[in-house]
Amino acid sequence: MPTVQFEFTEEQKMIASMIGEFARAEGTSEKVRQAMETEAGYLPTVWQSMASELGLCGLLVPESAGGQGLSMVEAALVFEQLGKMLLPSPLLATAVLGVSVLKALDQRTYLERIAGGELTTAVACLRGGKAVFVLDAGAAVLLILMDEAAPTISIVEADRKGVAIEPVATLDQTRRLAHVTVTDAGVLRECQAESGDKAVVAIEKAFNVARIALAAEAAGASQTCLDRTVEYTGERVQFGRQIGSYQAVKHQMADMMIAIEAAISAVYFAACAISEGHGDSPQLAAMAKVQASEALTFCAGRMIQLHGGIGFTWEHDAHLYFKRARSTMTLFGLNADLDEYIASRVGLGACG
Repeated sequence: MPTVQFEFTEEQKMIASMIGEFARAEGTSEKVRQAMETEAGYLPTVWQSMASELGLCGLLVPESAGGQGLSMVEAALVFEQLGKMLLPSPLLATAVLGVSVLKALDQRTYLERIAGGELTTAVACLRGGKAVFVLDAGAAVLLILMDEAAPTISIVEADRKGVAIEPVATLDQTRRLAHVTVTDAGVLRECQAESGDKAVVAIEKAFNVARIALAAEAAGASQTCLDRTVEYTGERVQFGRQIGSYQAVKHQMADMMIAIEAAISAVYFAACAISEGHGDSPQLAAMAKVQASEALTFCAGRMIQLHGGIGFTWEHDAHLYFKRARSTMTLFGLNADLDEYIASRVGLGACG
């Protein structure tokens, strides 16, 4: 099994602190809601700071290509902090999914452009020439398209003739999804970058990495749900007492904490495994995604419940966290499908 590091290094703590400070400043409720109203789904000024000033697009890009060359552990720390504030950006689609595929295909030129903050990407798996609910496809400059029937990977400019991108309205307004349709199959042949087993492995590895980053986001968001609930129950007075002093309320918040700790453990265990190239990393990545998304669903639900009437209003952010929880459960594989995959990997056979 992978080596488990139970304490972060000083450098890793510094990264978490720096990104946490940035997320709190740029991921306020007001700015998140402003981003939700934009066509791209994020604020360009905030994205520019993330990409250029903080160099977050180059997190996983090798130093030889102008990136930071960090491990998945550091990347998870970054996404955990950003997830706490639901800070909208195309970072997951570009710096994790896109970079992971391009690294596997040794596409140095594109990696350099991503590390420099010039390029955004989206990764889509085509079935019959169409991919549905593709993360940040609408904001992408470059599309990395996997034709599952071939199988081949093609790298296509998003504005290329023969490719159509259709934005899709979803429950979670802090993320942008779109349908991608290839209307001219000749585009895929002309822009083909890889084929066969190597293409399949590159995509599979990329989605494993992305599941860990997504899980880290969810773990961070879960922590915010707990923190804000603890704060509110310490201020709200009912029948002459703070509601947080009631045992039933304490038990619910304790349950939230346990769910969060389990999610964080799953995230960083999976991050260590994939950083070390361990053979169990695919199922550990799936477990992290399932554990963290379910933790966020639970914590966001309890946040709404324990905030009472105000938790159901548009003005309160609780609904944003609950919607993020629901979208996280469906992104990069439905949790039910991932449960089946985990069961098969550990020799349990089909679930149910």
